[in-house]
Amino acid sequence: MLKSEEILRVDSKALLPWRWAESLHSCSLFWIPVNLGSIPRSQREWLLEFFSRLSAHLFEVNGLQAEHFMHMQIVDEDEQLRKAFLNAMMKDSPMLGRCWLPRGKQPIPASDQEVELLASKKKKFRAYDYAHPQAWWFLGRDADALRGRYLGYGGFTAFFLKPDEEENLATIPPITNSQIILPKFIRNDPGLKVLLEDFDPQKPNQIPSFIRNHRAMKQVFSLLEPDKIKEKNNALAAPFRDLTKEIFGAGLPHDLEYEGILFVLPKLASQDFFAHTDEQIRSWFKVFDVYINESHEDEGIIMACKDNLAPLIVSIVEKMRFEGYRYWEG
Repeated sequence: MLKSEEILRVDSKALLPWRWAESLHSCSLFWIPVNLGSIPRSQREWLLEFFSRLSAHLFEVNGLQAEHFMHMQIVDEDEQLRKAFLNAMMKDSPMLGRCWLPRGKQPIPASDQEVELLASKKKKFRAYDYAHPQAWWFLGRDADALRGRYLGYGGFTAFFLKPDEEENLATIPPITNSQIILPKFIRNDPGLKVLLEDFDPQKPNQIPSFIRNHRAMKQVFSLLEPDKIKEKNNALAAPFRDLTKEIFGAGLPHDLEYEGILFVLPKLASQDFFAHTDEQIRSWFKVFDVYINESHEDEGIIMACKDNLAPLIVSIVEKMRFEGYRYWEG
């Protein structure tokens, strides 16, 4: 944490276009106005550049990695965005989870009267009126591509947190102090020679080169990215998922449905940080160190930080301003 005198030396004008909620002491909360849903190109370009620089700094200096999420309803109700989501599905590997809205209305089953109105088409059926809000979590690690695809529509959320230091998945142990000896007639067999030419006993699950390099398989591998499968599997086993259920899903009944929930994503607005106690907010930061969310209630993006990042934000903004980047607030 920064010392109080260091915090006071940060010029609020130097933070612009970010605003800082200096009266809040449980964490550092920042806000930037954004035309969500119909974001101008200039706003989007500025934000993409800012978050790219912020992400690089948080990774290189603090060892924080990003997890990216998108509100399911926003994706589903925007035809252009839905098409982009489907086209990138194999690379992004989206996984579905539950949203937590501190002030959100809980969905209730349709009454008999509502059922009659829906059946007679006197009332339009909207599935999201009767379902819990859900979000996609992307196992893909290409942060720039994910921000480029989803930022600005009004449903984007990102966490920055320290990755688990331990391997979560069992790996095939390397073969040591031994050598696989194949009979000469097998090594010389024309059909098997292709299979064995780049076989590595240390990597027995590696895809043979004759398959990787085959013309018919190039498109498949460009979509599946087999080299990143282990990376995505490790992401899926990340312990922060269970922590989100423990902290943000505390009010959910621990039934079979709860066991099937992969994660619980908080969708927070600025007022939620003022409406909850310091103890509650500190528990949120057990999940993440930095929280970024597109908030329609705030008509912009909020960024909540466990430690004070005001000097870092000023540094990034000043460099961008020097390089000619200008933020149009609309």
